[in-house]
Amino acid sequence: MKKNFSTPGSSTFTLDRQYVDFERMRGTRSHADLSTDEPPASTSFSRTSSLADLAYVALPGLTSRVSRNNSVVSLAHLGDAFSDMPANESPLVVEGGLSRPLVQSVAVALLSTLLYGYNNGNMNTPALSIRATVGIPSFALTPEGVSVPIPSNDTLWGFVISIFCLGALVGCNSSSQLADRWGRKTFLLWNSMIFVVGGLLEASACLPDCASTGGWQACTARVGLLIAGRAITGIACGGSTVVVPIYLGEISPAHLRGTLGTLMQLTCVIGMLGAQVLGLPTILGSFSTWPVMLAMVLPIALLQMLMQPMLLESPRWYAMYGNERMAEEQLVLLRDRDTTDEGLAEELYCMLTAVTPEEVHVGPHSRTSSFTNLSRSSSAAALLLKTSAGAGAESAAEVLALTPTFTKPPGVLQAAATNPAVRRAIAITLTLMALQQFSGINNAFNFSTSFLKQNGLSDDQCAIVAVLMNVCNVIVTIVSVLLMDKVGRRPLLIFSVVVMAGSTAVLCYALALADSTITPILSVLAILGFVLGFGIGLGPVPGLLPAELFPRAHRGSGSGLAWSCMWFCNFVSAQLFLTQANTLKTQAFLPHLVVLVVGLLFALAMVPETRGKSLEQIEKEMALS
Repeated sequence: MKKNFSTPGSSTFTLDRQYVDFERMRGTRSHADLSTDEPPASTSFSRTSSLADLAYVALPGLTSRVSRNNSVVSLAHLGDAFSDMPANESPLVVEGGLSRPLVQSVAVALLSTLLYGYNNGNMNTPALSIRATVGIPSFALTPEGVSVPIPSNDTLWGFVISIFCLGALVGCNSSSQLADRWGRKTFLLWNSMIFVVGGLLEASACLPDCASTGGWQACTARVGLLIAGRAITGIACGGSTVVVPIYLGEISPAHLRGTLGTLMQLTCVIGMLGAQVLGLPTILGSFSTWPVMLAMVLPIALLQMLMQPMLLESPRWYAMYGNERMAEEQLVLLRDRDTTDEGLAEELYCMLTAVTPEEVHVGPHSRTSSFTNLSRSSSAAALLLKTSAGAGAESAAEVLALTPTFTKPPGVLQAAATNPAVRRAIAITLTLMALQQFSGINNAFNFSTSFLKQNGLSDDQCAIVAVLMNVCNVIVTIVSVLLMDKVGRRPLLIFSVVVMAGSTAVLCYALALADSTITPILSVLAILGFVLGFGIGLGPVPGLLPAELFPRAHRGSGSGLAWSCMWFCNFVSAQLFLTQANTLKTQAFLPHLVVLVVGLLFALAMVPETRGKSLEQIEKEMALS
């Protein structure tokens, strides 16, 4: 529902051209009324009053102003327009579709998540070739030709894989602060460089000469390079998972935010599928070509660096620093609209007024202006009106003295102690991240082949099922992109968890039927259903919500905390599953069923719907809930 800033009157209001124009406010006031120099009797301003009824105010030092003909009105008064607006009503309805600059910015940013998905899956299919080359095979031959397993090599290979998650934890915890300090665009540029360094180290693991490879002794130099490359790549992937959804959420119109945000999950699964296909021994996963396969991240990262001019900075990031001019410029470019567009003006106004003076950051991108006056107290507004009536310079100085000082917002955990909205956002996002990882999805991808093999499927059939799982994951994620802003996050999440829980129950039942002819069929159907259920909701939704639910002042640190929880749970789940499988045998997925049932109850009780709502409206609702 769209709210108007004015009651009937054909006034034209223009915010100082440095910042934004308010045009075409609807109404029927005559030009004769507009030309009068006498201020109205009443200077009160509410949601239903007209800007034309405000007193004409000009205060030295206030460069942000709304002008009508030759008169100016302080933007400080405009905040009253939303003072009595219910939190469940959006002041903004953005019309129209995708603009070319928006598409370009989204495409460039998504290259980071494509790299994340590729690096997340590039150690799976070429594992045998890589392990043999760096000297940590799973078995060795004795002089008699007997194959003997080497448990220490399995442990070392597990560390090579898991160091990726530990690096991602580091990236998550540092990326939010750096992105707030440097900007989303600059951070993604440096993050691309980290991808380049990590990819080079991984690919270089084949270069050092080793006295022994493929036997009992590992090649220390090669393993060291591989571990270093995985750790550095993990740092870049952790940064991508935090900053990209924040960036997409901040630049997207409310009615497209879910669709564009879900593209992150889509590019991730496409990257994983591409890595697994390229890693096949018949393509790039052989003993001589696996370094090329690992180095494929380089052209993608370099392409992203070259396309940085197409990546526009988030206008909300500029608003966070109080820089209205750059916020307006970036928003105009992203929406590809004229500055006289009423919808664009309203969106910018809501964006700027959502930032309180206490939340404004101080930095090289700050701009000292009247932006700090947007949230002044009512006493400041009264003094402002008194000054306009000729009270003198003393009152003007008193108004200016009320300008709040800039203070750094507290950390997200510190804010949670006093802010219910932050506490609720932490509870929802961390629980959903844990649910995503402990649902068993990674174990389904990593260990489904061994389960199916134990239950009558051949190696070729298991390979076909593995490919089908990844193809299904891509297809269903495309469907979720189309549905996210039509159906909503909450319904898709609940439906997803229900399907996954049902599929897990069928899988446990099938594996309990020892030597049954229907076991292979039921197992395959259950695993494919599990993947389809994951891709429609539990895959993309937890990644969307941190950038939507956390208040603006804590969006970066809150998202970093949520994604850190995801990577930690990923690491723990992978470490526990082997013990879980050895203990529970065929019922290894039973704990995941329990987790999914509990997660379903949590989603029904706690997860809100954010479809079609502006970030500012979501922040209001979270504060009131």
